[in-house]
Amino acid sequence: MASKGSHHIPSPILLHDITLAPLTTAASVISLNVKLVVKILVGDKIIFQSNAASWLESKDLWMFKTKSEIPEECSIVAIHITDPSDDNVSVFHFKPVEVELAVIITKADKDRRFLHSMQFILLDDSKLSFQFKADFEIQETLDFPLNNHMMRDALVATLVDKKPISRHKLANIHDSVPYLPDSYGLRPYFMNLIGNVYLERYEMTWSVHDIDSAVNAHYHACQETLGDDNDEAVYVSDYGRSLLIRYMQHGDTADLNQSVLKHQEAVQLTPDGHPNKPSLLHNLGNSLLTRFEQLGDMTDLNQSVFKSQEAVQLTPDGHPNKPSLLNNLVSSLLTRFSQLGDMTDLNQSVLMVQEAVQLTPDGHPDKPLRLSNLGLSLLTRFEQFGDMADLNQSVLKYQEAVQLTPDDHPDKPLFLSNLGNSLLKRFWQLGDMTDLNQSVFKSQEAVQLTPDGHPDKPSWLSSLGDSLLAQFEQLGDMTDLNQSVLMLQGVVQLTHDGHPDKPSRLNKLGRSLLTRFERLGDVADLNQSVLKKQEAVQLTPDSNPIKSSWLDSLGNSLLTRFEQLGDMADLNQSVLMFQEALQLTLDGDLGKPCSLNNLGNSLLARFKRLGDMTDLNQSVLKHQEAVQLTPDGDPSKPSSLNNLGNSLFTRFEQLGDMTDLNQCVLKYQEAVQLTPDGHPDKPPRLSNLGDSLLTRFEQLGDMTDLNQSVLKSQEAVQLTPDGHPSKPAWLENLGSSLIKRFLKLRLSDDMVNAVWAYSSATCAEYGPPSVRLHAAKHWAMCLQASSSPPESILDIYHIAIPLLAETAWLGSSLPDRHYQIMQAGSVVHEAAAAAHQFGDHIQAVEWLEQGRSVIWSQLLQLRTPIDDLKEKEPNLCQRLQLNSMKLEEVASPKNFILNTTPVQASIQPSVISNEEIASHGHYLAIERKQILKEIRMCQGFERFLLPRGIRELTPAASHGPIVMLNSSEEHDTCYALVLLPNLPDDVLPVKLDSFTASQAKALYHKLKTLLGEDGQNISFWKGESVPEAVPDTRSQFDVYELEKIDAALRNLVFSNHNNIKYGADPRRKLSLASCNGTAGQGFKNILAELWEGVVRPVLEALELIDPSPKVKPPGLYHTDAPPGSKLSDFAISSYIPTVSALIDRGSPLSQPEPPKLLAIAQPSSIGLQRIPGTVDEIRYIKAAVEGSGALTLMTLIGEEATLSNVVPELKIATWVHFACHGVQNPAHPTESALLLAGKDRLTLGMLTSLKITHGGLAFLSACQTAKGDEKLSDEAVHLSAGMLAAGFGGVIATMWSVHDQVAPQVARDVYKYLLQSGMDVSEAAHALHSAVENARNKMEGDDDAAFISWVPYIHLGM
Repeated sequence: MASKGSHHIPSPILLHDITLAPLTTAASVISLNVKLVVKILVGDKIIFQSNAASWLESKDLWMFKTKSEIPEECSIVAIHITDPSDDNVSVFHFKPVEVELAVIITKADKDRRFLHSMQFILLDDSKLSFQFKADFEIQETLDFPLNNHMMRDALVATLVDKKPISRHKLANIHDSVPYLPDSYGLRPYFMNLIGNVYLERYEMTWSVHDIDSAVNAHYHACQETLGDDNDEAVYVSDYGRSLLIRYMQHGDTADLNQSVLKHQEAVQLTPDGHPNKPSLLHNLGNSLLTRFEQLGDMTDLNQSVFKSQEAVQLTPDGHPNKPSLLNNLVSSLLTRFSQLGDMTDLNQSVLMVQEAVQLTPDGHPDKPLRLSNLGLSLLTRFEQFGDMADLNQSVLKYQEAVQLTPDDHPDKPLFLSNLGNSLLKRFWQLGDMTDLNQSVFKSQEAVQLTPDGHPDKPSWLSSLGDSLLAQFEQLGDMTDLNQSVLMLQGVVQLTHDGHPDKPSRLNKLGRSLLTRFERLGDVADLNQSVLKKQEAVQLTPDSNPIKSSWLDSLGNSLLTRFEQLGDMADLNQSVLMFQEALQLTLDGDLGKPCSLNNLGNSLLARFKRLGDMTDLNQSVLKHQEAVQLTPDGDPSKPSSLNNLGNSLFTRFEQLGDMTDLNQCVLKYQEAVQLTPDGHPDKPPRLSNLGDSLLTRFEQLGDMTDLNQSVLKSQEAVQLTPDGHPSKPAWLENLGSSLIKRFLKLRLSDDMVNAVWAYSSATCAEYGPPSVRLHAAKHWAMCLQASSSPPESILDIYHIAIPLLAETAWLGSSLPDRHYQIMQAGSVVHEAAAAAHQFGDHIQAVEWLEQGRSVIWSQLLQLRTPIDDLKEKEPNLCQRLQLNSMKLEEVASPKNFILNTTPVQASIQPSVISNEEIASHGHYLAIERKQILKEIRMCQGFERFLLPRGIRELTPAASHGPIVMLNSSEEHDTCYALVLLPNLPDDVLPVKLDSFTASQAKALYHKLKTLLGEDGQNISFWKGESVPEAVPDTRSQFDVYELEKIDAALRNLVFSNHNNIKYGADPRRKLSLASCNGTAGQGFKNILAELWEGVVRPVLEALELIDPSPKVKPPGLYHTDAPPGSKLSDFAISSYIPTVSALIDRGSPLSQPEPPKLLAIAQPSSIGLQRIPGTVDEIRYIKAAVEGSGALTLMTLIGEEATLSNVVPELKIATWVHFACHGVQNPAHPTESALLLAGKDRLTLGMLTSLKITHGGLAFLSACQTAKGDEKLSDEAVHLSAGMLAAGFGGVIATMWSVHDQVAPQVARDVYKYLLQSGMDVSEAAHALHSAVENARNKMEGDDDAAFISWVPYIHLGM
């Protein structure tokens, strides 16, 4: 069967003979012995070229036999005559003869022949004159010459018979109109009729040319009227109709507005009582309805209803147009119902269309259309009331419409698609697979019957995509899902931005992509789902009631991406989308429970992240309301019950109210019971039920709950196919239940099955990496619990450690990566401890290096010099550098513009939204993964930017030993691992037998007590009061906790940068990431334990001290302490985040001569105590360095120290000195800051975004600039690390508050020492050591107050 739009319209014009004859003797003479050729061109294309034609002496002319068809689409044909050489020197080089095809058609004779004749001369010589003739034939069977009767008969016959008419035939008639007599209104009549025929032709060809021609003809029909033509209103209305149809093709709102205006004009031109008035009102109603669908103005919709009602009222019963007008009124009523929810409109629409159907006799061509509209009204009413009778009747009416319509009817695809949609709706209600299969079949048939290019084809493809998605969700056939995605992608591409269905199609595509992500776990699908749904929301005005659905859908994708990647921007945006959707949803709307559920889910997720009880309580309330509004039997009821169970379970975990837990179990049980077998949500609901039963067992000890927990969790796992992203989570839950039962009953099978569950979750290459990481930890713990743990436990950590970087995904913001690392816990320490336990000390070092300061290392990777790659693979290098730059920009603090001039600021791009930033970050991270994969396929770059092995780490010890300390809570042990210059491929382990992880914890709590919760004031020790150190301290902004000692121990790094022999050389520099200890009355005891348990064993292993009989001194820093009783007698402390940092910064820094020192002082900050010593500090520095010529000094003091002044100077400074307040923010570590003028803050996030190319020393004479975060003790989350990341080679910082009188002296002495060493950055640790010794010697007494005034200073880096 030929599809519609495929009719062949033959080319109607044939060019026969061409002759060229000389008219003068001179012309005849020069024509002797000359050969010519003819070329026929359409535009620049040659469509015919003859052989050379010799001179025919007998006829005294040249003759060319061409027989060339002229293409239909051309308007002018050009004929070139020249000699074969086409030599421009030839005299026989005639100008082209151009003939208009319209002239050929209109001037052809009765035999359909037209002879085009003309004279021309060569070389502007009248003596060289020739006669040119070209013989054309019209091949169409239209009688000529044309007269008005013939034209009318031809046009009317076309409209009645609905057969295609050639474009040339229409052109012939169109061009004949101007020759009609200018009377009786013939010209506008024929122009209007031509426009109508073009519209009819458009319905068959869907050609842009035809719809444009229709608009043009109707326009001229209106222009030709004299203002008193009785048919003027008809012409104007037809013009409006063609404009409306063109709007549907092109989406130009100007056409839509003009259509409304023309229909309004037509109505105004028509007096009341005129028989055409109802049809003109009907046309106006249609155009107003279409404009409402585009722009959302309720005035248009109300007017559409009013005009359609008026059309119906003006039409008497029995009039043949009455059913049509009733049918059209239904469309407006249904649309208004969807906007306002007025049931009167819906019921009226059903009644009106039922009447239209009843008034339409069987066999009438419009009967199927009215049946289809009746099906739509019934389906809409079903969606409101849920009455299955309406749904069943809707299916029946659609089926009847399809049965009454022949396959070649243009409306057949519409009826098939509508039937497919109603069958899909019934499937969702009854679950009958026959309905689903028929839905797919009918939708496929609708697509097959519709030719490519048909404007409705995207609609039918969209419906088919819906049915295929539903079929996938039932049968799990990936072919269905992939086909759904491909079809919907094609639909979106075929739909212009102004099309009213574009948002719906984008949302459907986003939904299919989300489903595919949930099946395959490809983050690219998830990101695309978010983008498509965002576009759908942006294209939909707030006044459109469907917008709430798009907002809900977008919120779901954002929430899913948050659950996968942990980006808080996604979660917050998800909450906002759901809240906005709920606000737009009217009471009584069937979609309200869904909106309530979605909002409740996002609030619950945010509570779990931020801990705000308001979110949790609101989540419970929203879910309770959703359950109450969802009738029994509704297919969404199980989902609502499950969601309510989730919120109640979480609230129980917070408040311990057994009522919440019992209700949670009941809701989960009900949800499971109502969920049919085979439903994709059955496994998660079973898993949730199992988890809640396990929790109740832990509360009440009822073994029935525990056994049921295991059974439900097993069932969840069994029902979930391998490869499903959620399966690792169900396995993790099953493992937990089995372990609980093992601990209770000691059944070996439970332990075996738990290990299987944890191992399966760990080894799954799909699902969230955080789930796999937790499963790996539990798997390892199971093996550790055995009497003799197998060495295979190391295989677990080989999987787990790389997952750390995946949990802190590079595409997320810094705060979100910090959160994920926090959730990961101490897995790296337990991994290293396991390796140490089995004697694999090299592996322990490599894991500690890989698993600590993960985010800091990611940042440095983005800035790693890649000269070798640039030389050998320049294209890949350029792509990687661009990607790194963009990733840094995404991770940088929002709205932080560095060093912009007023002109630059004026051209800054508009601020992009958080969700746009998040989406861009995700895309860049995926892109980076692909680039690295390509690089590692290149020879010599197989391990490019992969974690360093021991051979790459040991060069860091070339200037002295590096000591890494680690603790294990599981083993309650501490130990040291030493890299030595003379052991390039080995590690020296050091036992710390007298120091345990629990002891480190105890010391941490004692130190917290001494320092106070804010790390600022000295508290008390064993009931003894300790006075505050000094009244003026550079305090932190809020009250935070100090770092844990045990976590700090894991970060300790010893390093000696001076290549000297072992011995008690006071200038030896030992990099030590140690605990934040001080000495005095209480501090002496803490440091005595550290000396004996940690420091002394390490020094003995390094042979820096003699392992003679140990005498534990009462305190290490008292005035009578013997030499060699404290670390500073043997080493100069220096901290570094990772061993790799020593390698990356091992080469001497190239600095400009002389270096520039930027000194900043801010004595007062809003809300904080004034610190006048900061100004003295700058004065001391100036006195120390001025006149030396070793560096140039730039100062910013007080009000000058604004962010806009500091940042540009900081970027070009070599050295920098800050004397000001500093604050640590444990809730948001990247917001820790140095306080500048006014309310300006230089935050850690800002520092990490800077790039200092010649960084030397950064001196941070401010409080807590080296104080990390207790929950992120393995990450370098402090201002001093930010300075290192920015590019400074070394940093002097403080662990807590500094004395406002001591700070200026320490700064002065540091710079004096550095001047003597030639401003060598690598001497900064020596300079600080000397300055602190001077300060300590000047202090009176050795109590806590004296000690805390000088001890906070530390050095980091080179």
